[in-house]
Amino acid sequence: MDHAKANETQDTGETDRIIVQECERLLESPMFVRSPVLSRLLQFLVEHRLRGGRSAPKAYAIATEALGRSADFDPAVDSYPRVMVGRLRSLLDRYYGDTPWVHRLRVPQGSYEVVVQHRNAPPARMAEERNEAAREAEAGPAGPTDRQRPPRASTLAAPRPRYALWAAALLVIALALLAGWWFTAGKGKLLASDPVPMPLLEVSAPLAGDSGPSRALARALDGKLRDGLRRFDLVDLRSAGASGNATAGNRVDYRLDTSLVRTLEGNVDVTLVLNRVADQRTIWSEQLRLTADEVPEFNAIDPAIAQLAGDFGVIVRDQVQRQPDNFSAGFPCLAQFNRMRQMRSKSGARQIDACLRASLKANPTDPVILTALSLLRFGDWQPQRTTKTGQEAFAEARSFAEQSYQNGPSSAAGLFAMARANFYSGNCSAGSAMGDAAIRLNPYDPDRAGFLGLFKTTCGEMEEGEKLLRRSLALDSSYPGVPAVTLAFLLSQRDRQEEALSILDHMPSPSNMEPQYLMVRSVVLARSGNLPEARRQWQRLLDYTRQPANAPPERVLQQFVITPVVIQRASAALREAGVAPATKPLP
Repeated sequence: MDHAKANETQDTGETDRIIVQECERLLESPMFVRSPVLSRLLQFLVEHRLRGGRSAPKAYAIATEALGRSADFDPAVDSYPRVMVGRLRSLLDRYYGDTPWVHRLRVPQGSYEVVVQHRNAPPARMAEERNEAAREAEAGPAGPTDRQRPPRASTLAAPRPRYALWAAALLVIALALLAGWWFTAGKGKLLASDPVPMPLLEVSAPLAGDSGPSRALARALDGKLRDGLRRFDLVDLRSAGASGNATAGNRVDYRLDTSLVRTLEGNVDVTLVLNRVADQRTIWSEQLRLTADEVPEFNAIDPAIAQLAGDFGVIVRDQVQRQPDNFSAGFPCLAQFNRMRQMRSKSGARQIDACLRASLKANPTDPVILTALSLLRFGDWQPQRTTKTGQEAFAEARSFAEQSYQNGPSSAAGLFAMARANFYSGNCSAGSAMGDAAIRLNPYDPDRAGFLGLFKTTCGEMEEGEKLLRRSLALDSSYPGVPAVTLAFLLSQRDRQEEALSILDHMPSPSNMEPQYLMVRSVVLARSGNLPEARRQWQRLLDYTRQPANAPPERVLQQFVITPVVIQRASAALREAGVAPATKPLP
Protein backbone atom coordinates (compact mmCIF):
# COMPACT_ATOMS: atom_id res chain seq x y z
CA MET A 1 0.00 0.00 0.00
CA ASP A 2 2.84 2.40 0.86
CA HIS A 3 4.55 1.50 -2.42
CA ALA A 4 1.34 2.31 -4.32
CA LYS A 5 1.05 5.69 -2.59
CA ALA A 6 4.65 6.50 -3.43
CA ASN A 7 4.02 5.68 -7.10
CA GLU A 8 0.87 7.81 -7.07
CA THR A 9 2.77 10.77 -5.60
CA GLN A 10 5.52 10.36 -8.16
CA ASP A 11 3.00 10.23 -11.01
CA THR A 12 1.27 13.38 -9.69
CA GLY A 13 4.54 15.31 -9.44
CA GLU A 14 5.56 14.26 -12.94
CA THR A 15 2.14 15.21 -14.32
CA ASP A 16 2.32 18.66 -12.69
CA ARG A 17 5.78 19.18 -14.21
CA ILE A 18 4.44 18.26 -17.65
CA ILE A 19 1.47 20.61 -17.23
CA VAL A 20 3.76 23.54 -16.32
CA GLN A 21 6.12 22.90 -19.25
CA GLU A 22 3.35 22.42 -21.79
CA CYS A 23 1.52 25.51 -20.58
CA GLU A 24 4.65 27.61 -21.02
CA ARG A 25 5.16 26.25 -24.54
CA LEU A 26 1.57 26.94 -25.47
CA LEU A 27 1.59 30.50 -24.12
CA GLU A 28 4.77 31.24 -26.09
CA SER A 29 3.37 29.87 -29.36
CA PRO A 30 2.12 32.32 -32.03
CA MET A 31 -1.40 30.82 -31.85
CA PHE A 32 -1.81 31.71 -28.18
CA VAL A 33 0.14 34.98 -28.41
CA ARG A 34 -2.51 36.12 -30.89
CA SER A 35 -5.27 35.01 -28.48
CA PRO A 36 -4.76 36.81 -25.13
CA VAL A 37 -8.23 35.87 -23.84
CA LEU A 38 -7.70 32.16 -24.48
CA SER A 39 -4.20 32.48 -23.00
CA ARG A 40 -5.66 33.85 -19.77
CA LEU A 41 -8.27 31.11 -19.77
CA LEU A 42 -5.65 28.39 -20.20
CA GLN A 43 -3.49 29.89 -17.48
CA PHE A 44 -6.47 30.04 -15.11
CA LEU A 45 -7.40 26.39 -15.70
CA VAL A 46 -3.78 25.28 -15.29
CA GLU A 47 -3.29 27.25 -12.08
CA HIS A 48 -6.52 25.80 -10.67
CA ARG A 49 -5.22 22.30 -11.38
CA LEU A 50 -1.76 23.01 -9.92
CA ARG A 51 -3.25 24.52 -6.76
CA GLY A 52 -4.73 21.11 -6.08
CA GLY A 53 -8.33 21.77 -7.06
CA ARG A 54 -10.17 18.51 -6.43
CA SER A 55 -12.75 19.28 -9.09
CA ALA A 56 -12.95 21.38 -12.23
CA PRO A 57 -13.54 25.11 -11.70
CA LYS A 58 -17.11 26.33 -11.92
CA ALA A 59 -18.41 28.34 -14.85
CA TYR A 60 -18.94 31.35 -12.58
CA ALA A 61 -15.30 31.35 -11.45
CA ILE A 62 -14.10 31.06 -15.04
CA ALA A 63 -16.31 33.94 -16.14
CA THR A 64 -15.47 36.35 -13.29
CA GLU A 65 -11.83 35.45 -12.58
CA ALA A 66 -10.50 34.51 -16.02
CA LEU A 67 -12.75 36.19 -18.56
CA GLY A 68 -13.42 39.53 -16.87
CA ARG A 69 -17.17 39.21 -16.37
CA SER A 70 -18.77 41.18 -13.51
CA ALA A 71 -19.89 39.71 -10.18
CA ASP A 72 -23.54 39.56 -11.30
CA PHE A 73 -22.71 37.05 -14.06
CA ASP A 74 -25.28 34.24 -14.22
CA PRO A 75 -23.98 31.00 -15.83
CA ALA A 76 -27.53 29.68 -16.05
CA VAL A 77 -28.45 32.22 -18.74
CA ASP A 78 -25.05 33.07 -20.24
CA SER A 79 -23.01 30.35 -21.99
CA TYR A 80 -19.89 32.51 -22.43
CA PRO A 81 -17.55 30.26 -20.32
CA ARG A 82 -18.69 27.12 -22.18
CA VAL A 83 -18.19 28.82 -25.55
CA MET A 84 -14.70 30.07 -24.66
CA VAL A 85 -13.61 26.71 -23.26
CA GLY A 86 -14.83 25.17 -26.52
CA ARG A 87 -12.66 27.61 -28.45
CA LEU A 88 -9.74 26.72 -26.18
CA ARG A 89 -10.24 23.02 -26.99
CA SER A 90 -10.18 23.84 -30.71
CA LEU A 91 -7.03 25.94 -30.35
CA LEU A 92 -5.29 23.17 -28.39
CA ASP A 93 -6.22 20.67 -31.11
CA ARG A 94 -4.90 22.99 -33.81
CA TYR A 95 -1.62 23.52 -31.94
CA TYR A 96 -0.97 19.84 -31.30
CA GLY A 97 -2.11 18.96 -34.82
CA ASP A 98 0.86 20.96 -36.16
CA THR A 99 3.33 20.04 -33.39
CA PRO A 100 4.87 16.60 -32.69
CA TRP A 101 4.05 15.59 -29.13
CA VAL A 102 4.70 12.85 -26.59
CA HIS A 103 2.19 14.29 -24.11
CA ARG A 104 -0.27 17.15 -24.52
CA LEU A 105 -2.82 19.18 -22.58
CA ARG A 106 -6.51 18.54 -23.15
CA VAL A 107 -9.79 19.87 -21.73
CA PRO A 108 -12.18 16.91 -22.13
CA GLN A 109 -15.64 17.52 -23.54
CA GLY A 110 -18.16 18.28 -20.80
CA SER A 111 -15.43 19.34 -18.36
CA TYR A 112 -13.44 22.45 -17.45
CA GLU A 113 -10.48 20.48 -16.08
CA VAL A 114 -7.02 20.43 -17.69
CA VAL A 115 -5.65 16.90 -18.09
CA VAL A 116 -2.53 15.40 -19.64
CA GLN A 117 -2.87 12.98 -22.53
CA HIS A 118 0.08 10.65 -23.17
CA ARG A 119 0.73 8.86 -26.44
CA ASN A 120 1.74 5.82 -24.34
CA ALA A 121 1.85 5.43 -20.56
CA PRO A 122 2.75 8.35 -18.25
CA PRO A 123 6.55 8.86 -18.01
CA ALA A 124 6.87 7.60 -14.42
CA ARG A 125 4.91 4.44 -15.24
CA MET A 126 6.86 3.94 -18.46
CA ALA A 127 10.12 4.16 -16.52
CA GLU A 128 8.85 1.60 -14.01
CA GLU A 129 7.82 -0.71 -16.85
CA ARG A 130 11.25 -0.37 -18.48
CA ASN A 131 12.94 -1.19 -15.17
CA GLU A 132 10.72 -4.23 -14.67
CA ALA A 133 11.45 -5.42 -18.20
CA ALA A 134 15.16 -5.00 -17.61
CA ARG A 135 14.95 -7.05 -14.39
CA GLU A 136 13.06 -9.80 -16.18
CA ALA A 137 15.58 -9.85 -19.02
CA GLU A 138 18.42 -10.03 -16.51
CA ALA A 139 16.80 -12.98 -14.75
CA GLY A 140 16.20 -14.88 -17.99
CA PRO A 141 13.34 -17.30 -18.59
CA ALA A 142 13.45 -18.77 -15.09
CA GLY A 143 10.47 -18.43 -12.79
CA PRO A 144 10.16 -16.53 -9.49
CA THR A 145 11.98 -19.22 -7.52
CA ASP A 146 15.01 -18.97 -9.75
CA ARG A 147 15.08 -15.16 -9.41
CA GLN A 148 15.43 -15.51 -5.67
CA ARG A 149 18.49 -17.74 -5.89
CA PRO A 150 21.87 -16.19 -4.94
CA PRO A 151 24.18 -15.36 -7.85
CA ARG A 152 26.65 -18.05 -8.89
CA ALA A 153 30.29 -17.75 -7.87
CA SER A 154 31.36 -17.29 -11.47
CA THR A 155 29.05 -14.27 -11.78
CA LEU A 156 30.60 -12.63 -8.74
CA ALA A 157 34.13 -13.36 -9.87
CA ALA A 158 33.95 -12.00 -13.43
CA PRO A 159 31.83 -8.92 -14.36
CA ARG A 160 30.17 -9.04 -17.74
CA PRO A 161 32.00 -7.18 -20.52
CA ARG A 162 29.37 -4.40 -20.81
CA TYR A 163 29.65 -3.66 -17.08
CA ALA A 164 33.42 -3.49 -17.45
CA LEU A 165 32.98 -0.92 -20.23
CA TRP A 166 30.58 1.10 -18.07
CA ALA A 167 33.05 1.00 -15.19
CA ALA A 168 35.84 2.24 -17.47
CA ALA A 169 33.65 5.04 -18.79
CA LEU A 170 32.70 6.12 -15.28
CA LEU A 171 36.35 6.11 -14.29
CA VAL A 172 37.23 8.39 -17.23
CA ILE A 173 34.40 10.78 -16.28
CA ALA A 174 35.52 10.81 -12.67
CA LEU A 175 39.09 11.63 -13.69
CA ALA A 176 37.83 14.43 -15.96
CA LEU A 177 35.77 15.89 -13.13
CA LEU A 178 38.74 15.63 -10.79
CA ALA A 179 40.87 17.48 -13.33
CA GLY A 180 38.19 20.15 -13.60
CA TRP A 181 38.19 20.55 -9.86
CA TRP A 182 41.99 20.76 -9.83
CA PHE A 183 42.12 23.56 -12.40
CA THR A 184 39.29 25.53 -10.78
CA ALA A 185 40.32 25.00 -7.15
CA GLY A 186 39.59 27.95 -4.95
CA LYS A 187 36.54 29.09 -6.94
CA GLY A 188 34.10 27.30 -4.70
CA LYS A 189 32.56 24.83 -7.15
CA LEU A 190 33.49 21.82 -9.21
CA LEU A 191 32.86 23.28 -12.65
CA ALA A 192 33.56 26.97 -12.22
CA SER A 193 33.35 27.56 -15.97
CA ASP A 194 29.69 26.51 -16.21
CA PRO A 195 27.61 29.32 -17.77
CA VAL A 196 25.81 31.46 -15.19
CA PRO A 197 22.03 31.11 -15.61
CA MET A 198 19.64 34.00 -16.16
CA PRO A 199 18.25 35.71 -13.03
CA LEU A 200 15.06 34.04 -11.85
CA LEU A 201 12.07 36.33 -11.32
CA GLU A 202 8.99 35.38 -9.33
CA VAL A 203 5.75 37.29 -9.85
CA SER A 204 3.53 37.15 -6.78
CA ALA A 205 -0.23 36.97 -7.15
CA PRO A 206 -1.60 40.54 -7.19
CA LEU A 207 -3.26 41.73 -4.00
CA ALA A 208 -6.78 42.97 -4.66
CA GLY A 209 -10.20 43.26 -3.09
CA ASP A 210 -12.54 40.34 -2.44
CA SER A 211 -15.16 41.35 -4.99
CA GLY A 212 -15.56 39.48 -8.26
CA PRO A 213 -14.48 42.44 -10.45
CA SER A 214 -11.38 43.04 -8.31
CA ARG A 215 -10.38 39.38 -8.53
CA ALA A 216 -10.95 39.38 -12.29
CA LEU A 217 -8.85 42.52 -12.73
CA ALA A 218 -6.10 41.06 -10.53
CA ARG A 219 -6.00 37.93 -12.66
CA ALA A 220 -5.89 39.98 -15.86
CA LEU A 221 -3.01 42.05 -14.44
CA ASP A 222 -1.15 38.90 -13.43
CA GLY A 223 -1.60 37.47 -16.92
CA LYS A 224 -0.42 40.70 -18.53
CA LEU A 225 2.75 40.81 -16.43
CA ARG A 226 3.59 37.16 -16.97
CA ASP A 227 2.86 37.42 -20.69
CA GLY A 228 5.22 40.36 -21.06
CA LEU A 229 8.07 39.31 -18.76
CA ARG A 230 8.37 35.78 -20.13
CA ARG A 231 9.14 37.12 -23.63
CA PHE A 232 12.51 38.61 -22.67
CA ASP A 233 15.78 36.74 -23.10
CA LEU A 234 17.73 37.92 -20.04
CA VAL A 235 15.18 37.03 -17.36
CA ASP A 236 13.74 33.63 -16.47
CA LEU A 237 10.21 33.72 -15.10
CA ARG A 238 9.38 31.24 -12.37
CA SER A 239 6.56 29.00 -13.48
CA ALA A 240 3.18 29.56 -11.92
CA GLY A 241 3.18 25.99 -10.63
CA ALA A 242 6.74 25.95 -9.25
CA SER A 243 7.29 25.14 -5.62
CA GLY A 244 7.72 28.01 -3.24
CA ASN A 245 10.75 26.38 -1.62
CA ALA A 246 13.90 27.83 -3.14
CA THR A 247 16.59 25.28 -3.94
CA ALA A 248 20.08 25.58 -5.34
CA GLY A 249 18.72 24.91 -8.82
CA ASN A 250 15.61 27.05 -8.49
CA ARG A 251 16.70 29.98 -6.35
CA VAL A 252 14.65 33.13 -6.87
CA ASP A 253 16.75 36.26 -7.45
CA TYR A 254 13.96 38.84 -7.67
CA ARG A 255 10.31 39.02 -6.65
CA LEU A 256 7.77 41.35 -8.23
CA ASP A 257 4.98 42.21 -5.81
CA THR A 258 1.85 43.81 -7.21
CA SER A 259 -1.32 45.28 -5.79
CA LEU A 260 -4.49 46.62 -7.34
CA VAL A 261 -7.05 49.01 -5.81
CA ARG A 262 -10.31 50.12 -7.44
CA THR A 263 -11.22 53.69 -6.50
CA LEU A 264 -14.67 55.15 -6.02
CA GLU A 265 -14.18 57.22 -9.17
CA GLY A 266 -13.78 54.05 -11.24
CA ASN A 267 -10.02 54.32 -11.65
CA VAL A 268 -7.62 51.48 -10.86
CA ASP A 269 -4.39 52.09 -8.94
CA VAL A 270 -1.66 49.56 -9.70
CA THR A 271 1.52 49.36 -7.63
CA LEU A 272 4.56 47.36 -8.77
CA VAL A 273 7.47 46.70 -6.39
CA LEU A 274 10.62 44.80 -7.40
CA ASN A 275 12.53 43.25 -4.51
CA ARG A 276 15.99 41.72 -4.56
CA VAL A 277 15.57 38.49 -2.62
CA ALA A 278 19.17 38.10 -1.40
CA ASP A 279 18.97 41.14 0.89
CA GLN A 280 15.18 41.75 0.84
CA ARG A 281 15.76 45.20 -0.60
CA THR A 282 13.35 47.09 -2.84
CA ILE A 283 15.29 48.27 -5.91
CA TRP A 284 12.45 49.62 -8.08
CA SER A 285 8.81 50.58 -7.71
CA GLU A 286 6.15 52.30 -9.75
CA GLN A 287 2.55 53.31 -9.21
CA LEU A 288 0.12 53.80 -12.07
CA ARG A 289 -3.41 55.16 -12.10
CA LEU A 290 -5.45 53.65 -14.90
CA THR A 291 -8.84 54.82 -16.07
CA ALA A 292 -11.75 52.41 -16.48
CA ASP A 293 -11.22 52.16 -20.24
CA GLU A 294 -7.59 51.09 -19.75
CA VAL A 295 -8.54 47.83 -18.02
CA PRO A 296 -8.61 44.88 -18.27
CA GLU A 297 -6.10 45.14 -21.17
CA PHE A 298 -3.57 46.99 -18.95
CA ASN A 299 -1.64 48.32 -21.97
CA ALA A 300 -0.31 51.14 -19.77
CA ILE A 301 1.77 48.47 -18.01
CA ASP A 302 3.85 47.85 -21.17
CA PRO A 303 6.59 50.42 -20.34
CA ALA A 304 6.99 48.98 -16.83
CA ILE A 305 7.46 45.49 -18.31
CA ALA A 306 10.06 46.81 -20.78
CA GLN A 307 11.93 48.76 -18.11
CA LEU A 308 12.08 45.73 -15.80
CA ALA A 309 13.21 43.00 -18.18
CA GLY A 310 14.63 44.76 -21.25
CA ASP A 311 18.15 44.28 -22.61
CA PHE A 312 19.49 46.83 -20.13
CA GLY A 313 16.49 46.98 -17.84
CA VAL A 314 16.36 47.24 -14.06
CA ILE A 315 17.29 43.61 -13.44
CA VAL A 316 20.22 43.58 -15.87
CA ARG A 317 21.52 46.92 -14.59
CA ASP A 318 21.29 45.73 -11.00
CA GLN A 319 23.32 42.62 -11.81
CA VAL A 320 25.97 44.63 -13.68
CA GLN A 321 26.21 47.32 -10.99
CA ARG A 322 26.85 44.71 -8.30
CA GLN A 323 29.41 42.87 -10.46
CA PRO A 324 30.74 45.49 -12.89
CA ASP A 325 33.73 43.43 -14.03
CA ASN A 326 32.06 40.04 -14.33
CA PHE A 327 32.51 38.63 -17.84
CA SER A 328 31.66 35.02 -16.95
CA ALA A 329 30.03 32.87 -19.58
CA GLY A 330 26.25 32.91 -19.68
CA PHE A 331 24.14 35.72 -18.25
CA PRO A 332 26.98 38.06 -17.03
CA CYS A 333 28.47 38.03 -20.53
CA LEU A 334 25.15 38.85 -22.21
CA ALA A 335 24.52 41.61 -19.65
CA GLN A 336 27.97 43.11 -20.34
CA PHE A 337 27.26 42.86 -24.07
CA ASN A 338 24.13 44.97 -23.71
CA ARG A 339 25.97 47.39 -21.44
CA MET A 340 28.67 47.82 -24.11
CA ARG A 341 26.05 48.68 -26.70
CA GLN A 342 25.49 51.92 -24.80
CA MET A 343 29.12 52.90 -25.47
CA ARG A 344 31.34 50.55 -27.45
CA SER A 345 35.07 50.29 -26.75
CA LYS A 346 37.70 48.05 -28.34
CA SER A 347 38.88 46.56 -25.05
CA GLY A 348 35.31 45.83 -23.94
CA ALA A 349 34.49 44.29 -27.32
CA ARG A 350 37.46 41.92 -27.01
CA GLN A 351 36.41 40.77 -23.54
CA ILE A 352 32.83 40.25 -24.62
CA ASP A 353 33.83 38.43 -27.79
CA ALA A 354 35.84 35.97 -25.67
CA CYS A 355 33.10 35.35 -23.10
CA LEU A 356 30.37 35.04 -25.75
CA ARG A 357 32.40 32.38 -27.54
CA ALA A 358 32.89 30.58 -24.22
CA SER A 359 29.13 30.78 -23.65
CA LEU A 360 28.50 29.43 -27.15
CA LYS A 361 30.88 26.52 -26.58
CA ALA A 362 28.75 25.47 -23.60
CA ASN A 363 25.44 26.13 -25.42
CA PRO A 364 26.19 25.84 -29.17
CA THR A 365 22.55 26.16 -30.30
CA ASP A 366 21.42 29.07 -28.08
CA PRO A 367 19.82 31.70 -30.40
CA VAL A 368 20.37 34.50 -27.85
CA ILE A 369 24.15 33.94 -27.69
CA LEU A 370 24.38 33.50 -31.47
CA THR A 371 22.41 36.72 -32.02
CA ALA A 372 24.70 38.64 -29.68
CA LEU A 373 27.82 37.34 -31.46
CA SER A 374 26.27 38.25 -34.80
CA LEU A 375 25.64 41.85 -33.76
CA LEU A 376 29.11 42.10 -32.18
CA ARG A 377 30.75 40.99 -35.42
CA PHE A 378 28.59 43.34 -37.49
CA GLY A 379 29.97 46.07 -35.22
CA ASP A 380 33.51 44.88 -35.98
CA TRP A 381 32.73 45.02 -39.68
CA GLN A 382 31.41 48.57 -39.90
CA PRO A 383 34.67 50.57 -39.47
CA GLN A 384 36.61 48.08 -41.62
CA ARG A 385 34.06 47.31 -44.30
CA THR A 386 36.48 47.92 -47.19
CA THR A 387 39.22 45.66 -45.79
CA LYS A 388 39.67 41.90 -45.80
CA THR A 389 39.30 41.87 -42.01
CA GLY A 390 35.99 43.68 -42.32
CA GLN A 391 34.72 41.27 -44.97
CA GLU A 392 35.64 38.32 -42.74
CA ALA A 393 33.77 39.92 -39.85
CA PHE A 394 30.70 40.41 -42.06
CA ALA A 395 30.78 36.80 -43.25
CA GLU A 396 31.02 35.49 -39.68
CA ALA A 397 28.31 37.88 -38.48
CA ARG A 398 25.93 36.59 -41.14
CA SER A 399 26.88 32.99 -40.34
CA PHE A 400 26.04 33.53 -36.67
CA ALA A 401 22.71 35.12 -37.69
CA GLU A 402 21.85 32.15 -39.90
CA GLN A 403 22.72 29.69 -37.11
CA SER A 404 20.58 31.68 -34.68
CA TYR A 405 17.62 31.53 -37.05
CA GLN A 406 18.12 27.83 -37.82
CA ASN A 407 18.21 26.98 -34.10
CA GLY A 408 15.38 29.35 -33.16
CA PRO A 409 13.16 29.92 -36.21
CA SER A 410 10.21 30.72 -33.95
CA SER A 411 12.15 32.81 -31.44
CA ALA A 412 12.34 36.60 -31.41
CA ALA A 413 16.14 36.39 -31.12
CA GLY A 414 16.53 34.11 -34.14
CA LEU A 415 14.10 36.06 -36.30
CA PHE A 416 15.63 39.43 -35.49
CA ALA A 417 19.18 38.17 -36.05
CA MET A 418 18.23 37.16 -39.57
CA ALA A 419 16.22 40.36 -40.10
CA ARG A 420 19.30 42.44 -39.23
CA ALA A 421 21.51 40.34 -41.53
CA ASN A 422 19.05 40.83 -44.39
CA PHE A 423 18.92 44.59 -43.87
CA TYR A 424 22.72 44.85 -43.80
CA SER A 425 22.83 42.81 -47.03
CA GLY A 426 20.35 45.18 -48.69
CA ASN A 427 17.38 42.79 -48.66
CA CYS A 428 14.73 45.14 -47.28
CA SER A 429 11.67 42.97 -47.96
CA ALA A 430 13.03 39.91 -46.14
CA GLY A 431 14.43 42.02 -43.32
CA SER A 432 11.13 43.84 -42.83
CA ALA A 433 9.05 40.64 -42.83
CA MET A 434 11.29 38.83 -40.35
CA GLY A 435 11.60 41.93 -38.17
CA ASP A 436 7.81 42.25 -38.03
CA ALA A 437 7.57 38.59 -36.97
CA ALA A 438 10.11 39.17 -34.19
CA ILE A 439 8.18 42.20 -32.92
CA ARG A 440 4.97 40.18 -32.83
CA LEU A 441 6.73 37.62 -30.62
CA ASN A 442 7.90 40.35 -28.26
CA PRO A 443 5.92 43.58 -28.64
CA TYR A 444 7.34 44.81 -25.31
CA ASP A 445 10.99 45.03 -26.39
CA PRO A 446 12.03 48.67 -26.93
CA ASP A 447 15.38 47.71 -28.41
CA ARG A 448 14.02 45.58 -31.25
CA ALA A 449 11.23 48.08 -31.96
CA GLY A 450 13.79 50.88 -32.20
CA PHE A 451 16.20 49.09 -34.51
CA LEU A 452 13.41 47.82 -36.74
CA GLY A 453 12.20 51.42 -36.94
CA LEU A 454 15.69 52.49 -38.05
CA PHE A 455 15.85 49.70 -40.63
CA LYS A 456 12.42 50.52 -42.05
CA THR A 457 13.21 54.22 -42.44
CA THR A 458 16.43 53.41 -44.31
CA CYS A 459 14.37 51.19 -46.62
CA GLY A 460 11.88 53.97 -47.35
CA GLU A 461 9.08 52.82 -45.01
CA MET A 462 9.11 56.19 -43.27
CA GLU A 463 5.67 56.17 -41.64
CA GLU A 464 5.95 52.63 -40.26
CA GLY A 465 9.54 53.28 -39.20
CA GLU A 466 8.63 56.40 -37.25
CA LYS A 467 5.81 54.56 -35.44
CA LEU A 468 8.28 51.91 -34.28
CA LEU A 469 10.80 54.54 -33.17
CA ARG A 470 8.14 56.29 -31.10
CA ARG A 471 7.00 52.95 -29.70
CA SER A 472 10.58 52.24 -28.62
CA LEU A 473 10.83 55.53 -26.73
CA ALA A 474 7.38 55.08 -25.20
CA LEU A 475 8.42 51.66 -23.86
CA ASP A 476 11.70 52.83 -22.37
CA SER A 477 13.25 56.28 -22.69
CA SER A 478 15.86 55.70 -19.97
CA TYR A 479 18.45 54.23 -22.38
CA PRO A 480 17.14 55.25 -25.81
CA GLY A 481 20.37 55.29 -27.86
CA VAL A 482 20.05 54.92 -31.62
CA PRO A 483 16.21 54.99 -31.80
CA ALA A 484 16.11 58.42 -30.16
CA VAL A 485 18.76 60.00 -32.37
CA THR A 486 17.15 58.46 -35.47
CA LEU A 487 13.77 59.96 -34.55
CA ALA A 488 15.42 63.31 -33.83
CA PHE A 489 17.08 63.21 -37.25
CA LEU A 490 13.78 62.44 -39.00
CA LEU A 491 12.07 65.34 -37.20
CA SER A 492 14.94 67.66 -38.07
CA GLN A 493 14.59 66.70 -41.73
CA ARG A 494 10.96 67.90 -41.50
CA ASP A 495 12.12 71.17 -39.89
CA ARG A 496 10.78 70.25 -36.43
CA GLN A 497 13.98 71.32 -34.70
CA GLU A 498 12.43 72.12 -31.32
CA GLU A 499 10.94 68.63 -30.96
CA ALA A 500 14.17 67.04 -32.19
CA LEU A 501 16.24 69.04 -29.70
CA SER A 502 13.88 68.10 -26.87
CA ILE A 503 14.47 64.40 -27.57
CA LEU A 504 18.24 64.89 -27.60
CA ASP A 505 18.19 66.99 -24.42
CA HIS A 506 16.44 64.21 -22.51
CA MET A 507 18.95 61.51 -23.45
CA PRO A 508 20.88 60.39 -20.35
CA SER A 509 24.57 59.59 -20.10
CA PRO A 510 26.28 57.65 -21.61
CA SER A 511 23.94 57.79 -24.61
CA ASN A 512 24.72 61.48 -25.08
CA MET A 513 28.36 60.59 -25.70
CA GLU A 514 27.61 58.22 -28.57
CA PRO A 515 28.90 59.30 -32.00
CA GLN A 516 25.39 59.06 -33.50
CA TYR A 517 24.19 61.54 -30.88
CA LEU A 518 27.02 64.00 -31.63
CA MET A 519 26.31 63.80 -35.36
CA VAL A 520 22.56 64.40 -35.11
CA ARG A 521 22.90 67.10 -32.44
CA SER A 522 25.30 69.06 -34.63
CA VAL A 523 22.75 69.01 -37.48
CA VAL A 524 19.83 70.05 -35.24
CA LEU A 525 21.82 72.87 -33.60
CA ALA A 526 22.94 74.23 -36.97
CA ARG A 527 19.40 74.21 -38.32
CA SER A 528 18.23 75.92 -35.13
CA GLY A 529 20.66 78.81 -35.79
CA ASN A 530 23.45 77.84 -33.37
CA LEU A 531 26.19 77.05 -35.89
CA PRO A 532 29.19 77.65 -33.54
CA GLU A 533 27.92 75.07 -31.04
CA ALA A 534 27.06 72.71 -33.90
CA ARG A 535 30.65 72.87 -35.15
CA ARG A 536 31.97 72.25 -31.63
CA GLN A 537 29.86 69.08 -31.53
CA TRP A 538 31.29 68.10 -34.92
CA GLN A 539 34.84 68.65 -33.65
CA ARG A 540 34.12 66.31 -30.72
CA LEU A 541 33.05 63.71 -33.25
CA LEU A 542 36.22 64.23 -35.30
CA ASP A 543 38.28 63.75 -32.15
CA TYR A 544 36.32 60.61 -31.28
CA THR A 545 36.88 59.06 -34.71
CA ARG A 546 40.45 60.47 -34.99
CA GLN A 547 39.76 62.21 -38.27
CA PRO A 548 41.28 65.50 -39.49
CA ALA A 549 39.28 68.71 -39.56
CA ASN A 550 38.83 68.60 -43.35
CA ALA A 551 37.69 64.95 -43.43
CA PRO A 552 34.59 64.40 -45.57
CA PRO A 553 31.59 63.40 -43.48
CA GLU A 554 31.34 60.07 -45.35
CA ARG A 555 34.75 59.04 -44.01
CA VAL A 556 33.80 60.10 -40.49
CA LEU A 557 30.38 58.45 -40.42
CA GLN A 558 31.52 55.12 -41.81
CA GLN A 559 33.48 54.63 -38.58
CA PHE A 560 30.24 54.05 -36.65
CA VAL A 561 27.31 53.86 -39.10
CA ILE A 562 26.67 50.59 -40.91
CA THR A 563 24.02 51.36 -43.54
CA PRO A 564 25.25 53.20 -46.70
CA VAL A 565 21.88 54.96 -47.14
CA VAL A 566 22.14 56.45 -43.64
CA ILE A 567 25.71 57.61 -44.32
CA GLN A 568 24.58 59.28 -47.55
CA ARG A 569 21.58 61.06 -46.01
CA ALA A 570 23.43 62.19 -42.90
CA SER A 571 26.43 63.44 -44.89
CA ALA A 572 24.14 65.52 -47.11
CA ALA A 573 22.43 66.98 -44.02
CA LEU A 574 25.79 67.89 -42.42
CA ARG A 575 26.89 69.72 -45.58
CA GLU A 576 23.53 71.43 -46.11
CA ALA A 577 23.49 72.69 -42.52
CA GLY A 578 27.02 74.10 -42.84
CA VAL A 579 28.51 71.80 -40.19
CA ALA A 580 30.89 69.81 -42.39
CA PRO A 581 33.01 71.14 -45.26
CA ALA A 582 31.15 71.36 -48.55
CA THR A 583 33.56 69.03 -50.32
CA LYS A 584 32.67 66.19 -52.61
CA PRO A 585 32.74 62.68 -51.20
CA LEU A 586 36.01 60.81 -51.63
CA PRO A 587 35.95 58.03 -54.27
